[in-house]
Parts: sequence; structure tokens; C-alpha cells
Amino acid sequence: MKMLGNIRWKFRTKIRIIFVRNLSNYKSKYNEGEFARQLADQEAGMNKLTVDEYLKNRERYIKKGRAIEGNMAQQAARKEAKAQKITELRKNGLSYSEAKKQAQKWMDTQAALHNPDQIAGGNPLNIGGIGDKSINSSIGSQWKYRIDAVDEQIQSIAKKMTDAERKSTYLNVKLEY
Repeated sequence: MKMLGNIRWKFRTKIRIIFVRNLSNYKSKYNEGEFARQLADQEAGMNKLTVDEYLKNRERYIKKGRAIEGNMAQQAARKEAKAQKITELRKNGLSYSEAKKQAQKWMDTQAALHNPDQIAGGNPLNIGGIGDKSINSSIGSQWKYRIDAVDEQIQSIAKKMTDAERKSTYLNVKLEY
């Protein structure tokens, strides 16, 4: 969306990206609700980016890869989530040592989530929460096969925009599975 006073504008053209929930022929190990939640968070994160932010973040990612500061932000989010889980388990009557043990077991299955992922133009410091690690990995690994088409569409539209329009127009992305 583009800001003009209090009015926000976004791309007229919606960019659709299809993700696959079950990548193999074997029985899916993924929770559909969690997959849908993480994909919706990725979509919301992308739609909060201006065209300019997306292009700059993608350019940085292409040149340098994942930003180190993103790892630090993820570590901080994981530390906070673990502390909250310990508190939750303690409120449920567990001893501190048992709560700590169970919280670590839970954390071993969780990832701190960039929304959107850095490969999709996300800010490395923007952590949107914690979620299932295997689902996050599935979505993350699928971006490398989809991002070129997204780049092409956004760059094509951006070429027709002024600098001011690129800085004030938000993406209009729909992530589906």
C-alpha cells in the first residue's frame, strides 16, 4: 500500500505464490494448522514491506546471504520463548528442573521465525515468533524455487514506478498451499 495522507496503496496486481505442504510421497509429518499459520505470517510480513524495502532487502540477501544479526535476533527470541515456556510449566506445577528439561525438549522442535524469511525480502531483525522447526524448514527451502518469479514480477512493476512510489507502495502477495 502507498501512503498518501492517511490512505495506503498497494500493488494492483496480486502476486500469488504456491507452497507445497507435503513434499514427499510418504505420510505427511506436518501439522496443517501450523503450516497455514506460518505461511500466513510470511504473507503478512511480505505485505508490510514497501517495494523499496523488498528490493533493498533482496539485493542485500543476494550479495551477502543471511545476515549475522538475524541469527542474534533468533537467539534472543529463542531465549525469551524458553523462559516463557519454563514459567508456563512452573505455573502448571512442575519443579524448576523438570520445567527447564521439558522447555528444552520443546525448544528442540521450535525455530524463531523471520516474517518474511530473509530470502523473501525480510528484515533480519524482524522475528515474528516461534514455530515448528520442520515446517519452518519446509517453507524456507521452498522459497529458493519461488523467489525468482516473485523478483521478476516486483522488479517489472517497480520499473514503472517513481522512487517515491517505490518507497510508499506496499507489496500485495498471496501465499497459498
